[in-house]
Amino acid sequence: MTEGYHPIPGLLVPQVARAHEHLERRGTALPVAALRVLAREVILRVSRSESPVALPPDLPGNAAIEHLCDALLSQDDTAAADLVQTARLDGMSADTIYHAYLAEAARRLGTRWDRDEATAAEVILGAGRIYAILRDLRSVFLAERLTAPPGAEAVFASVPGEVHGIGATIAADTMRRKGWDISLRLGLGHDALVSEIARMQPAMLGLSASLPSMTFATARLIVALRIRCPHIWILVAGQIVGHDPDIARIVDADASAATMDEAAALLEGHLADLTRLAVQRM
Repeated sequence: MTEGYHPIPGLLVPQVARAHEHLERRGTALPVAALRVLAREVILRVSRSESPVALPPDLPGNAAIEHLCDALLSQDDTAAADLVQTARLDGMSADTIYHAYLAEAARRLGTRWDRDEATAAEVILGAGRIYAILRDLRSVFLAERLTAPPGAEAVFASVPGEVHGIGATIAADTMRRKGWDISLRLGLGHDALVSEIARMQPAMLGLSASLPSMTFATARLIVALRIRCPHIWILVAGQIVGHDPDIARIVDADASAATMDEAAALLEGHLADLTRLAVQRM
């Protein structure tokens, strides 16, 4: 990360084993102010989520949600994830887990934070655990919506604050010549872009960024998108990759590409993976 970032005492906890990359790990690299922003991003996006389908009547009760909320704030790194896993094994659907179980727990985390019933450090940790749980459920969300082989479609967008849209435009035109259906979204602010991607629900998203100074904006955007679209596959491209080849890990993208050829190969490879998964389910 860039200079000026520092570790935060009390947040150097072991990484949740089932999480690939989440906010808890970034606690060793981001300042408190940045972590507060990311924690708010998680809590607000999850707590305000609306289910696209009707949820069953047997939703988690008050005691179960309080128990999950306590687990998210506890010293046990896997307690909350274990509760969610148990709910899955007991037959709770991914939509119910997301839009009722985790969403209500997130609301209560936010309430506790606002009422000073939980410290900022505790809520940052809890938000990181929610993010990790949703990352663990990614394959479940994908499986539940992947009912047929997908088309060669993707959304390309510039990271909020990016002033150079030419790279994303050229990339979109290149993929269109290869037969892809590419929707282009440029110049949108953070909330507007998150809302637009959530409305479109693409399987694949390419994000364009140029300068290393856009790392945090990219990370924040990806956090929000993974909350709103848990199934989404995200590629980061542009000059930012040349500045930091490890950018995908830092911002929790699925892949990064420094050239158009690399980006095309990665998109085509993921499309092939999705097609195989869909055929297996048919």
